[in-house]
Amino acid sequence: MNIKFGKIIITTIIVSVFIPFFVLSAEEAEIRNIFFPTDRSLEFGDSFGDDRYGHSHEGIDIMGPHMTPLYAAVDGQVSHIVIPEASWGYAVVLRDSDGYTYHYLHMNNDNPGTDDGKGGVDQAYAPGIVRGAQVSKGQLVGWMGDSGNAESVGNHLHFEIRKDGVAINPYQSLLAALKPGGYDPGAVSSVAISINNDRNIPISFKPTACASDTLIKLVDSDSVYYCGADGKRYVFPNDRVYFSWYEDFSEVIEITLEQIAEIPLGGNVTYKPGVKMVKIQSVPKVYAVDRGGVLRWVRSIGTAEALYGENWNKMIDDIPDSFFMNYQIGEPIL
Repeated sequence: MNIKFGKIIITTIIVSVFIPFFVLSAEEAEIRNIFFPTDRSLEFGDSFGDDRYGHSHEGIDIMGPHMTPLYAAVDGQVSHIVIPEASWGYAVVLRDSDGYTYHYLHMNNDNPGTDDGKGGVDQAYAPGIVRGAQVSKGQLVGWMGDSGNAESVGNHLHFEIRKDGVAINPYQSLLAALKPGGYDPGAVSSVAISINNDRNIPISFKPTACASDTLIKLVDSDSVYYCGADGKRYVFPNDRVYFSWYEDFSEVIEITLEQIAEIPLGGNVTYKPGVKMVKIQSVPKVYAVDRGGVLRWVRSIGTAEALYGENWNKMIDDIPDSFFMNYQIGEPIL
């Protein structure tokens, strides 16, 4: 199967109006089982209900870097998408099977590396995110920005949960999504649409000899490299790491020694999240691979079986000690 990473041109023009309705207090708000909607390392506080220029704040603001990926909190459908940009910026609303809606406001409106406000829908919404589209928990829906009236505030996700138009406090739901054990192999795998995305490789705005998101190799060598968005080449330590990302070598481009010499090394590729568990001989632990090369200790056989089925023990690959440094240790999975 050939792997293609092209952009889908979004032509649907839909204008959604976000009308404030009612607000449930933190005590009244229930906790929803959600996937954390952006980078788990970002900090946030409980600002729900705070006074904001004459109205109550009806969501939680998660501040983060420009173009931080945003993920579907639930399995559901895109019920609204804002095109063209509104006064509150680009925004998406997802609806789950229980009728709850999940609102993402101030999505990116800039071209990468700028604050020009001219990025358009392709820089706000992920390919395929259109009204009526089905989404899976953890799927990429777009990117964080400062569109609309957030220009003076900075890049952030304003995240809301509503039921029948009533805003409920998402704070406890967000905290619950961060607790150890909140790991879904299928969800984290679907989020990792490319190695660029998984590693958050920054985009280079200088001419490079390595086309982003392509695979290259020397004519007389078996070593395959991934070309990152930064113009550097990333090494697949072995074929097991490679096949966690790709099914075959049909996309690999052969280049000359002179060409590859112009492309600096950027590091090693880590396993695609959710595909395999890993271990090293010197540590008696088995880890699940989360986004960004984060390893999470699977603490019991029961947990491993729940995640990967009765043949879980066949889903474990050994990592050489020398490559273990490419990963980070995260929270254990209970």
